[in-house]
Amino acid sequence: MEEATHNAFIWSSIITGFLSGALWFYASSINVPTNIGSGYGALVGVEEMTTGFRKQAIWNSYAAVATAVAVVLQAFGQIFP
Repeated sequence: MEEATHNAFIWSSIITGFLSGALWFYASSINVPTNIGSGYGALVGVEEMTTGFRKQAIWNSYAAVATAVAVVLQAFGQIFP
């Protein structure tokens, strides 16, 4: 029974680690427009860039949480053999 618990922690950690990598890969593929210009005395394109950065930040935070969960599962797998 103890070995089954150990294996469950380890495999859950591995799967969650791969999930975090996939989330970070997706976050890095989000397009952030960089065509900022000026027109009529104001900057144009800042809202689109802000939206892109916001989407990246959201997906990066999901990836960070998945990484933290993977680390905790790995630690439990080492603590409870």
